[in-house]
Amino acid sequence: MPSAAIFLSYASQDADAARRICEALRAAGLEVWFDQSELRGGDAWDASIRKQIKECALFVPIITPNTQAREEGYFRLEWKLAVDRSHLMADNKAFFFPVILGDVAEPAALVPDKFRERQWSRLNDGAATTMFAERISKLLAGSASPGRNVLEASPVLVSSLSTSPSAQNETPSIAVLAFANRSASADDEYFSDGLADELLNVLAKIKGLRVIARTSSFAFKGKSDDIATIGAKLNVATLLEGSVRKSGNRVRISVQLVKVADSAHLWSETYDRTLDDIFAVQDDIAQAVVRQLRATLLGETPSSATEVANEVAKEIAHASRARSDAPEAQRLIMQARFYMNKRRPDDLRRGIELCEQAIAIDPEHANAHATIALAWQYSAFYSSTETPDGTAVLAQLAKARTAAEHALRLDPTQALPHTTLSWIACVRDQDRVTGMREAVMAQQLAPDDAEVLRTLGHRLMEAGQFTESEAVLSRAVKQDPLSIQLRITHSTSALWMGQPQVSLDRIRDALAIDEASWIAHTHLSRALTELGDFPGAVEAFAHSRTLRGEHEAAAYFRQHFAANGWAGYLAAVIAAPHFGVSRLQIARAEVELGRIDDAFETLNTIVDHHDQFTNWLNQDPGLKPLHGDPRYVQLLKRAGFT
Repeated sequence: MPSAAIFLSYASQDADAARRICEALRAAGLEVWFDQSELRGGDAWDASIRKQIKECALFVPIITPNTQAREEGYFRLEWKLAVDRSHLMADNKAFFFPVILGDVAEPAALVPDKFRERQWSRLNDGAATTMFAERISKLLAGSASPGRNVLEASPVLVSSLSTSPSAQNETPSIAVLAFANRSASADDEYFSDGLADELLNVLAKIKGLRVIARTSSFAFKGKSDDIATIGAKLNVATLLEGSVRKSGNRVRISVQLVKVADSAHLWSETYDRTLDDIFAVQDDIAQAVVRQLRATLLGETPSSATEVANEVAKEIAHASRARSDAPEAQRLIMQARFYMNKRRPDDLRRGIELCEQAIAIDPEHANAHATIALAWQYSAFYSSTETPDGTAVLAQLAKARTAAEHALRLDPTQALPHTTLSWIACVRDQDRVTGMREAVMAQQLAPDDAEVLRTLGHRLMEAGQFTESEAVLSRAVKQDPLSIQLRITHSTSALWMGQPQVSLDRIRDALAIDEASWIAHTHLSRALTELGDFPGAVEAFAHSRTLRGEHEAAAYFRQHFAANGWAGYLAAVIAAPHFGVSRLQIARAEVELGRIDDAFETLNTIVDHHDQFTNWLNQDPGLKPLHGDPRYVQLLKRAGFT
């Protein structure tokens, strides 16, 4: 037979799994070399395999616990032959597509170093395998040509993307609501919030438990929604709610675990402790919750209650290991997060100060360094102290990188620093390969974390891997259904795919959660623009300025549109960077008005100043008219996309 396009390499114990991958690829219309079906009597087996490896278009090594367990095997010779061939290829050629099946950690995989130059795919379910086949099909058809773009040439699929209703219903699920502050001082609100947040983070690390992200579970703070309403909005079976009363060095914590279906109290407890003992209480609560969930929702009937209690205690201890041994340092981090979550410049500065105090108390506290790294990242993206040449952003991101790298030296198992490093690589360094790699590493460490998934989803969107980004972001929305930022990212994904109506529907879902979100109205304006609803687009953008308290700006844009129509509005956008208009918005307006030279000058300024909108340059639909211009190719090269 003629040489096949794809060579599957696998250990003999994995033949059935390899056959399923082969069938998925063939169902997509692809040629596959699969030795069990292609070798015939009389063939020189070794010579045939060597020939196929020499001539195949793609080499797919299947990495499993079986390959890990075997230091010798014919598949290792296949791997060596493929690596030897790759030395004759250009660096930008996509040839290896490593696939992981089962419980194998990429950093510990026994594979040639050449395999690590590509993003790996985990195909632990049929949906992921189908997406993998579709991606390979597009690549070989030329619609996803590798060129010099490693990101486009390297599909990234995630092992935990199965989100079928049945799978969701079978998984024990919980939301930790913000604990009520019953203390005499409102200043102690950070403590009640922080305690619930810490508990949520611990529970989120327990395998087999679906925990709703903080953004969504804290959305009901101060509201009067009943148990059934909250449970339905968050799609969970149980809720953990509580209250905290702090007086001096004494704390009373009351908690209760409630079943959504009938509002029955599954478990409740009150703890009277000192501040020095507060985190032991947190562990006690976590252990009680996990034990109760196992018994109630999983129907476990352990042979020994003591045995299960010990097992749960070990899980909680492992999940809590990032916590500082110094209670005061941990309290300061709780307080820092309280301010950081507000995203306002003054609050971010306060959060950084509190992190610095925590680090002074406990310099080896990895989580403190990870938190201050995130604070510096937020400061770079949300601060209003930007300098004209972009040096303020560069300085803040440099501090974020130093802190994130320090955090990982102290604790390599943390996911959060990898997300920070992913954004830094893309914005500060214009290094898309490193940005993708950091996002994938974060997802491997925290596969269900909504912010980790959002970061990975954004990297995939930027690379044009929309099948994969949609799967990742859909999973993230299930984990954090009330997150405005996440739904905005999901809406942007649809817009970049050329689906403005889907984008509009998604942004309206975001506004149904929070009608007062100015940034959601800004994205609503983009979707309406792509749909040709110019009056609606102008009104949405003007309203976003009103929500920011910029009433003069809102009137300015409305007046220019009323006087001179859409062209007048676009000219007003170009003339009004002082009204909170981004450089990307200005560039889009310049493109629409045919001011192409001006648009390229603006876009190059975005790259020069390491503007976060650098990440949008490869896919933004407003820039499509530039795609045939050689200057656009050069722009993408400068931004690290090619």
